[in-house]
This record gives sequence, structure tokens and C-alpha cells, in this order.
Amino acid sequence: MNKQDNGIPHLVNLLKDLEKISLQDISKIPLSQQHILAEKIESLQDELKTLIGEEKATTH
Repeated sequence: MNKQDNGIPHLVNLLKDLEKISLQDISKIPLSQQHILAEKIESLQDELKTLIGEEKATTH
């Protein structure tokens, strides 16, 4: 099994979907939770970008 078979395309798609979340989307949840969700989304995006970059580096 090569590295492409272990879900990297799914992680790329997840990152693309996370990047589509707008402030308007976040504004629809309770105000007290908005900043928490925004921080978690940003953190997950950063981690996915790092992981995807590492995987691309090891497959080339």
C-alpha cells in the first residue's frame, strides 16, 4: 500500500471544505462558542496543511 492509499486525498478534501467555512457560517452558532469554533477550525487547517505538505514531500 502506498502513501496515497492511506487517506491523504480525503484530508485534502477536508482541508478544502474547512477553507470554505465563512464568518457568516460561524455567526449562526451561539456567540459564546463562535471564537472557540473559529480557533479550532484554524488549528485543524494548520495541522492538515503541515501533514499534507509532509506527505507530499515523502512521496516525491
